[in-house]
Amino acid sequence: MPTLNGGRRFERCLAALASQRPPIDALVVIDSGSSDGSEQVAARAGAHVLTIDGADFDHGLTRNQGAAALPDVDAIVFLVQDAIPEGDDCLELLASAALQQGVGAATARQRAPRNASPLTRATVARSPMASDAPRRTGPLPASELSGLSPRQWRSLLLLDSIACAVRGPLFRPGGYRQAAFGEDTLLAFDLLTAGWALAHEPEAVVRHGHEYDPALAAERYETDARFFRERFGLAVRPSLVQLAKGYVAGVLADRRWLIANGEWGAPGLLGDSSRLRWAQAVAQWRGSKGHLGALPERRQLPRPEELAA
Repeated sequence: MPTLNGGRRFERCLAALASQRPPIDALVVIDSGSSDGSEQVAARAGAHVLTIDGADFDHGLTRNQGAAALPDVDAIVFLVQDAIPEGDDCLELLASAALQQGVGAATARQRAPRNASPLTRATVARSPMASDAPRRTGPLPASELSGLSPRQWRSLLLLDSIACAVRGPLFRPGGYRQAAFGEDTLLAFDLLTAGWALAHEPEAVVRHGHEYDPALAAERYETDARFFRERFGLAVRPSLVQLAKGYVAGVLADRRWLIANGEWGAPGLLGDSSRLRWAQAVAQWRGSKGHLGALPERRQLPRPEELAA
């Protein structure tokens, strides 16, 4: 678990981890320069704490560093400091999902924090990671994977390091790629191309969500669109027509969710939705402008038949 000034939510996350049954084998926290005492809080909770300079943080390699400090385990669970597991069996359910036959990694179901704003709850609820139905993606034959378009690839790469579990013997030989963003998406690609399946376990639930204003949403969604353009050759929102469609679709989706959940009519919500979804759509359009990259080179990871041998 990477940390940086985790605050009270980090403390709540640690308390939830301490209540897991069976107890977790080990907890590694990688702190990148907290000034609020997060490092000491983690140590008091029994975590093995690694400290790095904030300038050295990498979304992929830093997590690899943490995983390398773990003992040999069947499944490695990756969390973030503000994802709070629900129930005392959350990690057990998540790890068990990753250890199903043919599955290489599993993602937990995400639900918004209980005190989240209506628009944050609407955003989280629309994510594939919020689904209350089990999902299994793959394994897919190489012939099918080779014919996928970049947009089809995007719909398959459903792994989220906010809360996911990966087979230990499968993760250790390769780990995450170096990445300033999208380390989990790249790992999903690596697992699928090595013949593994990805799972979504809705019974394993974490509470997580960010309160984005238009400026923060713009930064987040432009980064996401740039990542898929550069690393997968996909222009998420390539034209002004697509920008407009994305904006309208976002506002209408908010309206449907707000009505269905009794939130419609609250003062200012329609205006907040309009500004947020406009910022999101414009940012995706900006991130889609530029040279289209190509699919990542495939990595040599253990295949299911090799680990089973």
